[in-house]
Amino acid sequence: MNTSSKINKKQQGFSLPEIIVVLLVIAILVVLALPQIISSRRLFRFSGMQRQVASSLVDARQEAMSQRRMITFRYNNTTKQVIFYGGSFGVAGDTKNKIVELAGSGVDPSEIIYGRPSGVTSSALSDTSNLTPLAGNMVDITFQSDGSVIDAANNPTNSALFFYNNKFARDSAFAISILGAGGRVKVWHYNRSMNVYVE
Repeated sequence: MNTSSKINKKQQGFSLPEIIVVLLVIAILVVLALPQIISSRRLFRFSGMQRQVASSLVDARQEAMSQRRMITFRYNNTTKQVIFYGGSFGVAGDTKNKIVELAGSGVDPSEIIYGRPSGVTSSALSDTSNLTPLAGNMVDITFQSDGSVIDAANNPTNSALFFYNNKFARDSAFAISILGAGGRVKVWHYNRSMNVYVE
């Protein structure tokens, strides 16, 4: 066999049927993986909402301590917003009020559910805080000037906000607790295998 025939065999490349088969295999893999990719992105965006709620609670506590006045954190379940304010809520043009939109960035308002998914334990978290019920479709948590959260009798009171995404249910469930004595904010994730929320 001469050298020129060896070169011609090496330069032939792929045939058209081979290229079509490879492209079909790639297309099938993309079609099969696409729903998983979309679900993963939605779940990731929902976990961003958890960070927003937790950081808003921390901001409200820090604001109360730095301004030496009461600051109320409010979760509105109708509008899916977090609002915190210092005694003048609803006054037009009040720059002390802060609004955080939880929906958006790929999370639809109808997907955000306050509470626990069905089948998930309803027991208290290990720090003894439990689901704070909605009142008028809202939850208010008022931080005192020392960062604590107290009840009407001036006793420290723990609170906990529970959320999940209705499309992912247990896989997206999380809680955020606020310990009344110091106002510490803790983030919890639902552990499916143990059927409990873990820090």
